[in-house]
Amino acid sequence: MFAREYKDKWRFGERYKDPLTDKWRTITISAEKNTRNTRHEAQIILDKKIEEKLTKITGKLPTQDNMRLDELFDKYWEEKKDSWRISTQKTYENSYTIFLDIFGRDAKLNNITPLMLTNHFDNLIKMVLKAKKEKASKNKKSKKHKKQGVCNIHTISGLKIYYARISMLFNYAVRKQFIQSSPFEDVHIKWPKEHKLELIEQKYLEEDELKEVLSYFRKQRPIMADMFEWQYLTGMRFGEVGALYVSDIDIDKKLVRVTGTLDYASHSHKQNFSKQPMPKTDKSYRNIALSERAFEIFKSNSKGKKQKDFLFTDEDGCPVSVGNANSSLTHSRKHFDNIGKNLSTHIFRHTHVSKLAELGVPLYVIQHNVGHSKSRITEQVYLHITKNTQQALRNSLNKM
Repeated sequence: MFAREYKDKWRFGERYKDPLTDKWRTITISAEKNTRNTRHEAQIILDKKIEEKLTKITGKLPTQDNMRLDELFDKYWEEKKDSWRISTQKTYENSYTIFLDIFGRDAKLNNITPLMLTNHFDNLIKMVLKAKKEKASKNKKSKKHKKQGVCNIHTISGLKIYYARISMLFNYAVRKQFIQSSPFEDVHIKWPKEHKLELIEQKYLEEDELKEVLSYFRKQRPIMADMFEWQYLTGMRFGEVGALYVSDIDIDKKLVRVTGTLDYASHSHKQNFSKQPMPKTDKSYRNIALSERAFEIFKSNSKGKKQKDFLFTDEDGCPVSVGNANSSLTHSRKHFDNIGKNLSTHIFRHTHVSKLAELGVPLYVIQHNVGHSKSRITEQVYLHITKNTQQALRNSLNKM
């Protein structure tokens, strides 16, 4: 750094090389005095200005060789979050919170090795399998284990999604040249094989199981029963059902217009829940024909309401969040001894798929109703049901 007198003041300057031209540039600032303190302050300011100019040109931070995990996450989140829907932001944030809490927010990016990541995912797989085994044997320790763990992922499928999201974070770090290569390149996880048939049958309810669940909620929480049955009849996501306005139902054509999902993630009080004017994906914008039973549910819930009122509301007149619904399903589980399936709002969508497949409805029509252009689970349920239907037909023909 140099210091020169200039018009009753002092000018402090520093030279740096322009990485585009290889020419030397000079940056200066002015100060009233030339003392040890002012020189020290001037050096800090000049270094910061040079850093900003170099970063603007190269996109690379001088300190990125020692970048911490929380710094990487902050930059990644700032760049990506606006391209995600609010509900998607929440699920991604949950995944990254787990990773940052386990590895430490101040962990140095360059110090994370493939072996550390391999051990991390191996441990999570063991945890999920152990919890699954305990749950199957109705061991109460599984609840204790869930409370103590930092990770709230309970399935292998959930772990695979978590793996993909963390891998994306490191790919971003490579793209921005925060690291030269991703440690995930040398991470090879041996995912446990799952019984496909068992998994598919866990995804939907049989007719008697559906009746049992709906009958229970008719007595305990009628609004939940109506919403779950609406899901079964239309294939809609629970958030889409919760966001329906009375005006979203076309009375003349007897169809429902799906144009958004319930935004509860950004509000702490249910009185402030609002409709997010976009569903989960672009394919989710759709019109669905309503059956007579669905139309009955509409008429029952729209009585005394205005066009821009929410169709489905609780006893306080507020829309119902998917978290509330899933919590109610979890707590109701003990009342269904004969249903050995994980109950969540999605099971009613998959039950819709299974019923339409059983009725011989084409797959593309079902995919339209559930708002998917392509879905592995929808296709698996469809193929499983149609295969069973064909076998039943074959058995009948053999009796002729």
